[in-house]
Amino acid sequence: MSENRLARRWPIIVIRLLAVVVLLQVLAQAALAGGFVTGDVGLLGLHSANAILLTLTSAALMPATILLVRPGRGPWWPIAVSVALWSAVVFQVGLGFSRQVGLHIPVGMSIMGLTAAFTWWAFSYRPARRQPALPPAQPLVTAPPAMAPAAPRTSGRQA
Repeated sequence: MSENRLARRWPIIVIRLLAVVVLLQVLAQAALAGGFVTGDVGLLGLHSANAILLTLTSAALMPATILLVRPGRGPWWPIAVSVALWSAVVFQVGLGFSRQVGLHIPVGMSIMGLTAAFTWWAFSYRPARRQPALPPAQPLVTAPPAMAPAAPRTSGRQA
């Protein structure tokens, strides 16, 4: 792999790594919440700690998506998705700490869907290949081709 190709690929590699970590944290949140709801009260502390870590990890996704655009030459919309994901996580943490379970659960499901879709995109995205350099420019005015001798003209009659 050429150095130039690797230079354009490293932002998506970072995004893939962070997307997997965020997805695993979101899955852990669902498992911890399920354990808490079924009666294991001790899991609430782990659920809260993982929420704080998830806020930080999803925040790290934002600069990674910016680096995908510049210098990675990738699409701009992952920046908007990462900002939306981080905003949803922060909102979710606020709902959880204020014990508003009626909104906390559906927002958590939305975060799960958004994270899964983003992770799928990150692994299906392929950076565009760099176009080869153009050949040297040709002069605009060229010499006319050598003139061939004209064929003898014949009249319309056949002999």
